[in-house]
Amino acid sequence: EELGAPLSADAELTIKARIEDDLCTLSIDTSGEALHKRGYKQGIGKAPLRETMAALFLRACGFSGTEPVLDPMCGSGTLVIEAAEIAAGLNPGRHRHFAFEQLVTFDAAAWQQMKAASAAIVPAISFFGSDRDAGAVRLAGENARRAGVAAFTRFECQAVSALLPPEGPAGLVIVNPPYGERIESSGDVLQGRSYRDRWPGYTLCILSAQEDLPSLWRMKPKRRVPLMNGAIPCRFFIFPLYQQKALPLAAEPPLSELTEPSKH
Repeated sequence: EELGAPLSADAELTIKARIEDDLCTLSIDTSGEALHKRGYKQGIGKAPLRETMAALFLRACGFSGTEPVLDPMCGSGTLVIEAAEIAAGLNPGRHRHFAFEQLVTFDAAAWQQMKAASAAIVPAISFFGSDRDAGAVRLAGENARRAGVAAFTRFECQAVSALLPPEGPAGLVIVNPPYGERIESSGDVLQGRSYRDRWPGYTLCILSAQEDLPSLWRMKPKRRVPLMNGAIPCRFFIFPLYQQKALPLAAEPPLSELTEPSKH
C-alpha cells in the first residue's frame, strides 16, 4: 500500500512478509498452490489425507518402491497412488503448474528438458486399496487413472474384516483410520490381533490420535513418529508383524516400555 502496488486476490505470484521484532523478511512464494496438490485428485472423500503426508508416511516406513502396499481404508486412494507413483519413478506435481513459471528469469526450455529427463518405469508389483464405501472406491479408481497408475493399482469395495493378503511377496499395510471416539478396549485388542494374525510377514504402519494404541493392542512398535495431522496431534506407529507376539493381557507393560525412541 505504501508503494502504491495493486493487490490482487488471484495474483499468480505472492510476496510475503514476516516481521519478528525489528527484522522483516520478504519472500516470494514460488509454489503457488500448496505442494500437496499434485493435480490428479479431483475426487475426494471425507477428511482426505494430503499427498505430502502420504509421502512422509511411506518414507518413514522405509518404502523403497519394490514391495506391495495395501491400504484397507483407502478413501480416495492417496496412500496407494502415492506409493505407485514412487515405484514408477513419476515426479510429484507433474500435472500442475508452479508460480515460479511466472518469474522473469524462468527458463521454459530448461524446465521442459528437466521434466522429460525422468523416464517412468512399470513396477513389477501392484498396489492395493479397499474401502467399505463404494463411492470412495470409485473416486480412488478415477484418481489413479488421472495419475497414470491405474495399470498397477487395484481398488475394491470390501470391509477390513474380509480382507486377505494378495498373492505375492509381503509388503506394507498402511492405514489412516478415521478419528473418532475411542474403541472399547476389547475391540482394540481384537483389531490388533486381527492385523497380526492375518498379515504375517507384513509391516503394519498406522496413523492414530491414540498415543496408547500399542498398549491397547498389546503390540510393540518398531518406531513411532509424533506429528501433527492438521490440528490433531498424532503418532505414526510402525509394527513389524513378522515378530509380533501377543503380550499377556494381565501383564500389560506401560507405554514407555512399548515404544522405541525415534532415531530421527
